[in-house]
Amino acid sequence: MNLWQTWSRRVLIAIAVCSAFLLWRVSNIGFDYDFESFFPQDDPETAFYLNFRDHFETDNDFILIGIEHEDGIYEQEFLGEVDRLVEELLLIANVEAILSPTRIEEPIRFGITTVRKPLLRWHDRGEDGLQKLRLDSTKLHDDGTYIGNLIAPSGRALCLQVLHQQMLSKEGCDSLALSLYELTGRYSFDGMHIAGRAAAQKYYVDVMQREVVLFVSLGMVLIVLFLWFAFQSLWGILVPLGVVLLSGLWTLGLMELTGKAIDVMTIVLPTIIFVVGMSDVVHILSRYYEELRGRATKETAIRRAFKEVGLATFLTTLTTAVGFLTLTTSSIEPIHDFGLYSAAGVGIAYLLAFTLLPSVMVLLPEPRVRIDGSGVFWNQVLHRQFRKVLQRGRWIFAGTLVVLGLAIWGTTQIKVDNLLLEDLASDDPFLQEFKFFESEFAGVRPFELAIQITDSKDVYDLSIQKEVEDIGDYLKTEYGVGSLISSAEIFAQVNRWSNGDQSQFRRLPSSQSELQSMIKNLNRFGADKLLGLVAHPEDQLLRINGKVGDLGAQVFRVKNEQLMDWFEQTHPNSPLELRVTGTAQLIDLNIASLATDMLKGLSIAFLVVAIIAGLMFRSLRMVFISLIPNFIPLLLIAGIMGWFDIDLKLSTSIIFTIAFGIAVDDTIHFISKLRIQLAHGRTLPYAIKRTFIGTGKAIIITSIILCGGFITLGLSSFLGTFYIGVLISCTLLFAVLADLLLLPWLILRLFSWKKKAS
Repeated sequence: MNLWQTWSRRVLIAIAVCSAFLLWRVSNIGFDYDFESFFPQDDPETAFYLNFRDHFETDNDFILIGIEHEDGIYEQEFLGEVDRLVEELLLIANVEAILSPTRIEEPIRFGITTVRKPLLRWHDRGEDGLQKLRLDSTKLHDDGTYIGNLIAPSGRALCLQVLHQQMLSKEGCDSLALSLYELTGRYSFDGMHIAGRAAAQKYYVDVMQREVVLFVSLGMVLIVLFLWFAFQSLWGILVPLGVVLLSGLWTLGLMELTGKAIDVMTIVLPTIIFVVGMSDVVHILSRYYEELRGRATKETAIRRAFKEVGLATFLTTLTTAVGFLTLTTSSIEPIHDFGLYSAAGVGIAYLLAFTLLPSVMVLLPEPRVRIDGSGVFWNQVLHRQFRKVLQRGRWIFAGTLVVLGLAIWGTTQIKVDNLLLEDLASDDPFLQEFKFFESEFAGVRPFELAIQITDSKDVYDLSIQKEVEDIGDYLKTEYGVGSLISSAEIFAQVNRWSNGDQSQFRRLPSSQSELQSMIKNLNRFGADKLLGLVAHPEDQLLRINGKVGDLGAQVFRVKNEQLMDWFEQTHPNSPLELRVTGTAQLIDLNIASLATDMLKGLSIAFLVVAIIAGLMFRSLRMVFISLIPNFIPLLLIAGIMGWFDIDLKLSTSIIFTIAFGIAVDDTIHFISKLRIQLAHGRTLPYAIKRTFIGTGKAIIITSIILCGGFITLGLSSFLGTFYIGVLISCTLLFAVLADLLLLPWLILRLFSWKKKAS
């Protein structure tokens, strides 16, 4: 043992040094949430939008502030308070301009004179001022230009559009959002609502920071409770806890070293590493305790435990890591990174289980083990359960078929869909902000349409602009786009201003010469810069931008198809080529590949398990038997998703691959132990019995730990995290039932070891 102790001390020193370094690195790890990270990578649609954005501007860099006034917004004192807020907003760093109904002045031309007319004449006091304000409000609602954009149709809310520096960094967005919340918090309007990229990013990051602390704390508490239940000793708690805590620390340190921040996907990583790492430790310690209970010496117990469980834990680590690595085939960066770092974390947990754990076991005194303690209790329970499995095997098989039939029906009900804020629950306060803008204004989800002219016509050709006007009318009336801006809209507005603010002139000019004259004089109306945001003459490119409600990817897929069908039918020989693009559209495109990516990942994972089972037993029949208890839980989860109307989306699509990679561990431990028993010359029935009793406790305990760890994720504010926790917990529960009820019966009925040996 002296040589063992020497090497154990060296290993512990090395681990301590690495841990101290990584702890320092983890203290610097950041949190991030970026919508653009969900763009499909290396995709032509993404490349198109990024190029399109370079011509104009990003469609997602805005802040909306909705302000309610129950008695109606057309009150002088209320509008004065809004304007004071605008004045203070303009002092915030990175804010470039504010679009506010209290400050907009339209340039109206009367003959040769241009007068700047306030949108709302709220400054004037007295009865005359009130009368002017009433006239302005009536005109605004009759004209409709600003209704649904800056003013709610109900007249009880208005919207401030905060234009800030484009492409702000995370730090810039955080600073901007914090300043906005601090400033608006000093005002006491009837209601105030904020939405936009900077606000969303800050909200998501704040929630992630709170939930990481919550999940780690709860995970540790549950692990301690389960370990006490399993081993009933302080030694059996502190040693495994140290291994999994360092596994989580090393994984987060690796993330920080490689420049990866914690995001909405990797927020669950510490929990996964805790519970998955604990599985290996529990299997090793369970065997170690069994050897000590059989009066083996500490050295002998350590050798036997690692020798017998070593291969199985290596294989389970391999299958779990492969399960996570299949996620790297995804074109979605957060899912790709989640798979990569999860696989790395599983490998780190295995490394520490086979370095830190044996070193501690060698240097510490052996734990006290009661000969008549929990081990005897578990053996008695498992003996009884094994007899029941043999006696009721046919009923178990019949019940499995019934449940599978129901699961298959539920699976057919699954829908593939995605919302822009699909991670937020219906009662989430930030989602309620979005709902407010959808009910009172045009919405928050950006709509972006690229229009490419395919012939030699100029973008300002009147025939081109008339087609753009038609498209805009369709988008407003049929598609549901609000707050719409296009070159045709700008020209129509300028035409009204040029003709004394007469509503009948809110249309395109009648001739090409009038349009050309208008373009030359746009700077007089302050519309030249605005036109530059929707027209790029050099590349014959036009843009229509607006806002819509967050109705889901499938709804907009249909709307996009209808838009294209309408355009082809009404403009059959048009030189315009339409292409829906933008932030929201790119995120929606990920939905199309979800089912394919999921099946690809599962196929790889199933193949790895099949190879392992095949190499162990040299039997295709055993390959088939091993896959059944792991396929059933996945089908049941798919059924549950269909029964409870849980959509297959970005967050839920990874559940199946993760669950399979973890759940298959129990099967591998079972068949690995069975192989050892058969190699010792035991008959198949007796080998199954010894395997059932020998691995049953570890399988149950690790499954309880895994389920307990994952179920804590059900406390998350993010629906994706919630579903990962709840559905994977259900999968693991189904898997342990399949491994301890169905798998032994299947092996007895379908596997013929004697025939193979002869």
